[in-house]
Amino acid sequence: MESWPPRRRAWPGPLPAPRLLGLILFPWTLPLAGAEERSVTHTGLPILVSLANRAVSFSCSITYPYTPKFKDFRVSYFHVDLQGQTSSEKKISCQPGPGSENQTHTTACPIFLKLPNSSATGTYYCSVHWQDSRMIGEGTFILVRDTGYQEPPQSPQKLLLFCFVGILAVLSILATALLLWKKRQIWALWKHAAKKYPGPSATSSPGQPPSESVYTDLQRRETEVYDRIQSEASSPPTSQGLLSQRFPPTGNLMGL
Repeated sequence: MESWPPRRRAWPGPLPAPRLLGLILFPWTLPLAGAEERSVTHTGLPILVSLANRAVSFSCSITYPYTPKFKDFRVSYFHVDLQGQTSSEKKISCQPGPGSENQTHTTACPIFLKLPNSSATGTYYCSVHWQDSRMIGEGTFILVRDTGYQEPPQSPQKLLLFCFVGILAVLSILATALLLWKKRQIWALWKHAAKKYPGPSATSSPGQPPSESVYTDLQRRETEVYDRIQSEASSPPTSQGLLSQRFPPTGNLMGL
């Protein structure tokens, strides 16, 4: 009977490169897969402006798989001021709402603040803590002002312009008032003169012609006297006139 030599156990050769890389990265893929399903984002405006001691708010949106491991978390916030100093975290009350098991779920957590003064200006971050990890949002910048808007001081040119316009307005009002007063004075004088020296239409009756003034009567009579003298001088003397000149009346003779 023919015998065969005993077989030796062959050692496994080197694994292919893709398979080897997969085995090396396999322990790290599970946490990364869970991290990709979770996120913390800030909703609303990225920059807010508020006065001191006034209420301001921003909101964080937390997305996570709705499983017993990830639906148990706590939310807090902190801020980094303009000098780069980080404040301590302050916890807020934000509980996850009802969702479907093993499904992606999103919870909105509003954060209300009342910042005391301008030193509270900075970037405010949401911080979400799970049992084995922590995630931070991208942040919301809040600018805090101690006082509201104040107009800048006016330049001397603007002040002079306003004064000049005001003086012109006052002068125009005074000129208008003076003209109205002058007009009323003239109207009062005219009425007084009309009452003191009434015209022909005021003194004459409706049925009679207007009476003429004394100066007009004197001037007319003087004209009539001159006209009569001229007519007598131009007319020839009558016979009776000649006899009276030659033989005066007896009364005159006796008187002589």
